[in-house]
Amino acid sequence: MVVEIISADDRRLLPFLEQQEHLLLHTPSYAHFIEAAFLCRYLFAIAGDELGIKTILPFVAVKSALFGNRIISTAYLEYGGFVGEAQNVGPILDGLKKEYGNSSEYLEIRGGNEEDFDAVLSSLSVKKELYKRFVLKLRDFPLPPGDTLSRPNPKKITTSIFETVTFSSGSVPAVEFFRSHIQESKRKAINKSRKNNVEVKSLLFSDSSTLDEFYDLYCRNMKRFGSPPYSRDYFVLFQEHLVSKRFGKIYGAYVNGKLAAALVGLCYRDRVHVIIAVSDEETREFRPNDAVHSEFIEWAIENDFKYFDFGRVREESGQFEYKQKWGPVLLNLPSYFVLWNAREIPVIDPHQAKYRLFVGLWKKMPLSLTKKLGHRLRKGLGI
Repeated sequence: MVVEIISADDRRLLPFLEQQEHLLLHTPSYAHFIEAAFLCRYLFAIAGDELGIKTILPFVAVKSALFGNRIISTAYLEYGGFVGEAQNVGPILDGLKKEYGNSSEYLEIRGGNEEDFDAVLSSLSVKKELYKRFVLKLRDFPLPPGDTLSRPNPKKITTSIFETVTFSSGSVPAVEFFRSHIQESKRKAINKSRKNNVEVKSLLFSDSSTLDEFYDLYCRNMKRFGSPPYSRDYFVLFQEHLVSKRFGKIYGAYVNGKLAAALVGLCYRDRVHVIIAVSDEETREFRPNDAVHSEFIEWAIENDFKYFDFGRVREESGQFEYKQKWGPVLLNLPSYFVLWNAREIPVIDPHQAKYRLFVGLWKKMPLSLTKKLGHRLRKGLGI
């Protein structure tokens, strides 16, 4: 078995992926997007033989004078990880150490695709349970305790922790069932948004005014949370590289003609994965955030996706309670660390004292300055 480091343009990559369960982050299309957005190299460590690739790990070598040099699978997204045969994880880790071990602090492998690799990764690295994630199964909706199925002719009814109903792919009743069986408080919020004439539509940035309005709302949200934003060009490139190929989608909710909430999602194979969610606090009473989530979920159902992934969440955060009300399953989202030169596991936690100071300062910065500095900080942090 030979270990190599290849680019996204290697002709062996796509034939391998066609035979494997994988995420968008494992594809050349996503690699090209990240390379354009961050002016970096998005590479793949592979193990293979004369018959072809057997295992891959996408990664970015993140370099920063302020935060140090790290290898992250994968940087600029909350997910990462291997695809292929688990028996090749060890040789790939050895190959990465040989190539980057002297110049980088550590290797971080983010979860999201770890099911088949957890055992071997746990034995070869340090596993940290830093986050959780919420995933809504779009073909299996939980029924409230004691409720009975009111829709005719379901394909399958199963009983586990929840009673669930499964609809055949593409069936319209699945959308109707979703509307009638989400948590009552959430259903009331969606109905309130409709009474308030909240308009939800797909956003395209061919019109610069639409992009400007979105980007201003996004940056104001990031400033409120004390987090650096992506650049404006990031969203232009997101549309060029992903939305144009139907690998991404952006929804916006409008209150009185003004953008009040938006979702940015990756759409690939059987999964929609929300990577950015923003909203205007001043219009919260109109429930635009609920309206835009409902619309995106219903679109995913109608387009035969199986999972709506709400993304990473901390258990103690306000987002945890909000996402939980949509009825998703709570899953672990571990990270695996291999320390090469670092002495301890790095944890970027905004609740830690050293980061609370930074968060507080960022919230007080002028919006124009956060826009100017944000992308550079994100690039160095690998987030």
